[in-house]
Amino acid sequence: MTDWVKREAGKGEIDRAGRFLMKWWISEEEEYEEDSEALGKWNEAFQVVENWRACHGLPLNVIQAGLRGRTRRVEQKAIVAQRLKRFSSMMQKLARESDMKLTQMQDLGGCRAILSNVSAVNAVYRMYDQPRREEGSLKCYDYIAKPKEDGYRGIHVVVRYHPRLAEREPWNGQRIEIQLRTKLQHAFATAVETVTTFTREPLKFGGGPVEWRRFFSLRGSAFAIREQTPLVENTPSNAAELIAELREAAHVLRVTQRLRGWANAIRTLPRKDTKNFQWLLLSLDTTQNTIAVTGYRDRETASAVIAATEKSNRSDIDAVLVWVRSIRDLRSAYPNYYADTKEFLNALSATLAK
Repeated sequence: MTDWVKREAGKGEIDRAGRFLMKWWISEEEEYEEDSEALGKWNEAFQVVENWRACHGLPLNVIQAGLRGRTRRVEQKAIVAQRLKRFSSMMQKLARESDMKLTQMQDLGGCRAILSNVSAVNAVYRMYDQPRREEGSLKCYDYIAKPKEDGYRGIHVVVRYHPRLAEREPWNGQRIEIQLRTKLQHAFATAVETVTTFTREPLKFGGGPVEWRRFFSLRGSAFAIREQTPLVENTPSNAAELIAELREAAHVLRVTQRLRGWANAIRTLPRKDTKNFQWLLLSLDTTQNTIAVTGYRDRETASAVIAATEKSNRSDIDAVLVWVRSIRDLRSAYPNYYADTKEFLNALSATLAK
């Protein structure tokens, strides 16, 4: 029997620890090795936050099992996965949403079902939406019926865990987020995650360059047309106009070349090659469709190299500096990353060929 982690601190202490670590996070992760008192406070706060994160394990496991059972009633080959939110993601979210308390974060524990089509997604959603809404234990966000402005589509359901056994009462009320997506919607999310990782622009969180945001808004609407669901706001309702603008955006951003090159780099890069490095410089030759990877132990040296590359004004070379940890996180969050990216590019190619 698994020994599930229980919450050890009060919610006030958890929120204070979260604020303390968030301030450390946004101050460029200053080191505490020479200040034993500060290091002690950091370790204490980290233990509190890590315990709060880990104590979502039991509710997550139970709710994921329930999700798996529901999806099998609709589609036998649906993909179901679960994860606890990474520490870095927790800090980034607290930094983005300054009014949020750590104990209010709804997606510390999350599970996901990827189904073949919108009808299957809606069938699973109905199993959650109707019977428990009146209990006040659900929050539902239907981003298929009303897509996000950045093009994201899918359904999110936030569930509160209510144990049936008395010995599980310590976990009562823990919130877990369920994501329901089609394969196309998941391919879209993978592409956004990829561009966020490799450009270090917060596209996943609604930020980043206008050009990339517009491309994904258009791509979201093109997928919506294919799945016969509502379009993203402020995108052309005329299919020909939509595809024409999407084609131009994809050309200017060199979307196909970049995504294909980055995907190949991740697929072929041996894990041992990144073991001793903190940063990777990826130089993509968009003409020859080749990519060179160089590892660096410190960011300053790598930044100097990429600055020199940018000064050369070579339009055929796309150089990006990537934190090794972010690639590992991408691999972890999207284990079928290469297949998902390939599906996104195939769908993009099919759309632009019209």
